[in-house]
Amino acid sequence: MEMYTDGYLEFVLEAIEEARQDCPDPKVLIEQRLDFSCYVPDGFGTGDCLIVADKLLHIIDLKYGQGVLVNAEENPQMMLYALGALEIFDGIYDIDSVRMTIYQPRKSNISVCVMEKDGLLEWAQNDLTYKAKLAYEGGGDFHCGEWCRFCKAKAECRERAEANLALARYDFE
Repeated sequence: MEMYTDGYLEFVLEAIEEARQDCPDPKVLIEQRLDFSCYVPDGFGTGDCLIVADKLLHIIDLKYGQGVLVNAEENPQMMLYALGALEIFDGIYDIDSVRMTIYQPRKSNISVCVMEKDGLLEWAQNDLTYKAKLAYEGGGDFHCGEWCRFCKAKAECRERAEANLALARYDFE
């Protein structure tokens, strides 16, 4: 574990040095609580590492798990964390873009997604807010898929039960 966390530390230190090229005093936060409840009711999370600088907000998420490869591209968790960080720092720093990095050493995976701030805010206004409100009120459609393994409601989900029943029928045939 120490080898993996040392690699993560080296990666973060390199990212800080990169941020210093455009901003002499980037802010570095570890385990920062991020509130994105203005987009998702009661929405919050904890960012593993945030590097806030002029022009760029960099969010680095350490995924230590070995089971599931995680991609940063269009990753809703990372995008929500970015929105929460913008809520705190966008008025202090002149942020143009957001870099979201998944650092997953046990899968030899470093996945990066860069978005313009305006594109992220457009996604939040045009897609996220509506869907989050609908889900919070118990509306919307349920869709069963590989993401169900992480769902807290999977034991009670009718859609998942029906999908599993269809698989069982197929097996019996």
